[in-house]
Amino acid sequence: MTASTLFPPDAMAAYERDGVICLRGAFSAEWVELACRGIEHNIAQPSPLFRNLGTSDGGFLSDIWARRYIPEFERFCMESPAAAIAAQALRSNPVRLVQDTWFSKLPGASARTPWHHDTAIAGPFCSIWVALDPTPRDASLEFVAGSHGWGRTLMPRSYFARGGDAAERFYTEFHGDADRDQGPGFGQVPDIEADRDAYDIIGWELQPGDCVLFDARTLHGAPGNHLERPLRRFVTRWITDESVLAPHGKDVIGALAAAGLQAELEVGKPIRGPLFPVITVTRPTSIIS
Repeated sequence: MTASTLFPPDAMAAYERDGVICLRGAFSAEWVELACRGIEHNIAQPSPLFRNLGTSDGGFLSDIWARRYIPEFERFCMESPAAAIAAQALRSNPVRLVQDTWFSKLPGASARTPWHHDTAIAGPFCSIWVALDPTPRDASLEFVAGSHGWGRTLMPRSYFARGGDAAERFYTEFHGDADRDQGPGFGQVPDIEADRDAYDIIGWELQPGDCVLFDARTLHGAPGNHLERPLRRFVTRWITDESVLAPHGKDVIGALAAAGLQAELEVGKPIRGPLFPVITVTRPTSIIS
């Protein structure tokens, strides 16, 4: 595949500069409907990794690695444009699917998804969030532009204080032990909400089928759902064969084992095994009109 097969050079330049871009209409209505059916199926058949990350005022539902028993997710991951988008972002073909997940913020779910970046993996690592419902800008995922280049591993306050809400505790579960000495490049996410004007915060109003592609190290977070309908997103996360499990990602192994999932993971080693399939893009097509 060539660098021009999916989206134009200016989009790639923006991705490398900001750590995030929005791709309009990247997924057809059929892919959106398939993901929605998968979420309904998954809610009726939750895995041990299913969580309600919300508070008493509303649900914030999610499950992880559900494609292994939800056929709608398996097809989405293997056949949708997601792998081709990831291949261009990571400049790699093939790519490796490291995780599938979804989020559904129900009406009244006021809990904010905390500012964080995804750091359990070192090396090439990107995420593709597909909007399944119309999402206004003030309810959409937000990013601190350029934060993927800060060169630091940052964790939400609960990582250090053993507190926070359900979403923060869930993040901590998969990102290691705060008692370890992580070195000078390891710190706490700044209080972005207390001084939003100090940061270049970007986001987009989204329609079903639009997606947000971002470097996993770009700081991101999201408001609660003030609408009278759910806000759903289907997410795939992608790596290359050079990506490895970071030292503070060791707890991922334990979390997977506790859920009955055996993974061939070792700190500092490339990520391998059937839980993380390789996909080769053979027929890339344009997704940008």
